[in-house]
Amino acid sequence: MIFIFLSSSHLEDRIWFRDEEDFKVGMNSVALAAVKTGAGVVVFVLMSNHVHFLLMVDNPAQAKAYFDFFKSLYSKHIHKKYGVRRFLRENQCDYSEVSPSSLDEGLERVIAYILMNPVAANIVANAFLYRWGCGECFFSQRAPRGKKAGALSGREKARILKTTLKIPDSFIISEDGYILPESYILKDFVQSVFHTPKRLNFHLYNSSKARQVIEGAPPSLPSFRDQSLVSLAHDIAVSLFRKDSLSELDTGERRLMIQEVKRRTGADIKQLTRVLGLSHREIAELE
Repeated sequence: MIFIFLSSSHLEDRIWFRDEEDFKVGMNSVALAAVKTGAGVVVFVLMSNHVHFLLMVDNPAQAKAYFDFFKSLYSKHIHKKYGVRRFLRENQCDYSEVSPSSLDEGLERVIAYILMNPVAANIVANAFLYRWGCGECFFSQRAPRGKKAGALSGREKARILKTTLKIPDSFIISEDGYILPESYILKDFVQSVFHTPKRLNFHLYNSSKARQVIEGAPPSLPSFRDQSLVSLAHDIAVSLFRKDSLSELDTGERRLMIQEVKRRTGADIKQLTRVLGLSHREIAELE
C-alpha cells in the first residue's frame, strides 16, 4: 500500500460548488469513487474552487482512476444542472506520494494541511466545523445521524445518490441526502496516526495552512463564502435589474452589481473573478 496526496489545481475563473446541492453531490461522488475504485480515502476536503484527497492505494494508477471517476460523476451533475460541458476536463491534478514513516511525520503534515484548508480560507474557526470534508469525524463522540443504506429501497438510494452504483448497506446517508464520511474514510487509521486529539490539534495548528492564517492576520469573523456571493449576485440581478441571470446584464449593470457585491461583502478581486466567471482585467475595468 502507498499513500497519494491528490491536489487539484485552483480554478481562477469559476467555482466547483455553487450551492449546497452541489456540495452534497460532491460528497457523494467522494464516496462513490471509493466504492468504484477500491481506493481508501484517508482524508479529504471540498473547497469552492479546488479539492484535496489523501488516498491509500495499491499503486499510482488507482489514485488516478479514483480522481478521474470522481470528476466524471461530478461533471455529469454540472452538465445536467447548469448545461456546462467539459467543466473539469482541463482541471489538472497533482499526485504526490507521501512517506508513511513516523520519523518525518509526512502523513501527519499532509492530513493537517488538508483539514486546515477551510480555516486558512477563513470560512470556519476550526477544522472540525467544516461540513464539506471529514474533519469532524476524528476523535468524536458524536453518533452519526442518518439512515443506513440497507434500510432504503433501491429506488430511494438511486434518487438520493443519482446513480445506480451499489454501495454497502452499512453506509450511512445523512438526513439531508449525502453519504456521511464516517461510512468510508479510514477513521481508525487516522486516529492511530495521531494517537490522541491533543496531538492532532498540535499538527493542525502548526501546519503550513495554520501559518497562513497567522501571517495573514485574517479578521476574526469568517469571510463570505463563494456560494454566498453567487446567491447575492443573482439576487442583485433580479431585484435591481429584473434579469434572471448574470449573463443578461449589460456592462453598466455589471459594474453596479460588482460595486454592490463589494460594498456588502468586502470581496477581493480574486474571489469576484471566481464567483462571476470574469477575468481579472474585466473585473478591474468594471470596478
